[in-house]
Amino acid sequence: MSRRVTNIAAVIAGLAVLIAGIAFTAVRERPYESVASVVLAPQSNNPERIASLLESFERSGTIGTYVELMSSDDTTEEARAQGVTITVQAIPNTRAIRLIAEGDEDAVKPALRSVITRTLARQQALTGLFTLRVLEKPSDPVLAGPGNKLLFIATVVLAIFAAVAVLAILRRLLPPPERPVQDSVGLAQSTEESKSPQRA
Repeated sequence: MSRRVTNIAAVIAGLAVLIAGIAFTAVRERPYESVASVVLAPQSNNPERIASLLESFERSGTIGTYVELMSSDDTTEEARAQGVTITVQAIPNTRAIRLIAEGDEDAVKPALRSVITRTLARQQALTGLFTLRVLEKPSDPVLAGPGNKLLFIATVVLAIFAAVAVLAILRRLLPPPERPVQDSVGLAQSTEESKSPQRA
């Protein structure tokens, strides 16, 4: 395999990755998303009671209970009926919960609003130590996932990496360059001449 063939193979590998990335970017379907945040606030007016509740909040498992409540089938029933996916995430080291709705542009915001409304109605069945409050209302729908520009840059980087990797692998498979072999007769003569004493 010659170096020219190796270089051509590397270029083909890079172009293949580049074309595949551009094609994926062109045909992919990006859903819309709406985001909201809620917070758990102590349900007490007594400062000492509030301090006690906040101190024991992490050990109580309250935030995990609310995450389960908000992501349950009963709470997300209306959202799922509209083809919207609801993701509920507890924000570490806080009393806040983040909600993300993904689906059609016209459906994500109402679906997220319905999840919050149902949670507020159903929280009465839980302990009354904390109450749910809306920290951030459902946002206007925006396209979810990385943008086309970012994907194109990543595709170019991957294409370069693929070309370099193929080039490095194929060059290691190339045989070492041949060294010129001196004529055996000429080599013998030069050896004898070097051994004979020089005449004055």
